[in-house]
Amino acid sequence: MERNDIAYLINSVAKYYYLLDLHIGLLHRYAYEIKWPIYFATEEPENPICRMLKEKYNIHILVLEKENSSFLSSRKRALELLPSDIKYVFPMQEDFLLERYIDRKSIEESIDILEKDDKVFCIRYMPCPGPHKDNLNYNCKWRHITKKDTYRFCFQASLWKREECYIWYNAICNEVMKRGIISKEKQKELEVNMNIAENSVGQELFSSLFNNKTIIGYIRHHKEPNAVYMSPWPYRPTAVIKGVLQPFAIELAIREGYHISI
Repeated sequence: MERNDIAYLINSVAKYYYLLDLHIGLLHRYAYEIKWPIYFATEEPENPICRMLKEKYNIHILVLEKENSSFLSSRKRALELLPSDIKYVFPMQEDFLLERYIDRKSIEESIDILEKDDKVFCIRYMPCPGPHKDNLNYNCKWRHITKKDTYRFCFQASLWKREECYIWYNAICNEVMKRGIISKEKQKELEVNMNIAENSVGQELFSSLFNNKTIIGYIRHHKEPNAVYMSPWPYRPTAVIKGVLQPFAIELAIREGYHISI
């Protein structure tokens, strides 16, 4: 599944760099069929871990300016820095750790949908949450995500058309700026702690931006927590909660032969 026009895009900060070797190692192990260029956006390109990742995995470093290093603005800026031939983007957080093999057929189908259906601009792989049960099915695997869903936008693993992904991050960053943020602490409070992108402000903005567009998501098989392992991109959301690495992630690293220093 070699595609040079799809970017696997990781945004991270130094606090969580210790997860990156594990994250990319698991990607190579459980998604070895995926041959997409990996881009890593950071304001610290000379960090020893960044240099190691570039040498070990041949990733591409996108250098962020300090003024573009907040949780949301870093994502917007990374999209701007990607090469012009990138058409699709798979934004990824460092604590989305693959635990099983990906569903290649479903991923190939999702790419085909994005290429052929002008209205569909985003396809959510991780059904956490899954599309509302009363929404219309797109086909037997995918279902429309609508205003019935609490989270029409969420940060979970989703493949986007690059243009719409940028439109979204540009709009939500503008929404932050409207609030007259004057310090990094207040910006973090709004973007991370209050989670403006996923709260009601972000959901209303997302719906207004893409009112005539379509987003679909993988249908969740059942309500039990392990349903996430039946998704096209099987990981447990998420490995870090309120800054703390969860026990399952530590066990995963040990089981997979990785040493992580927190």
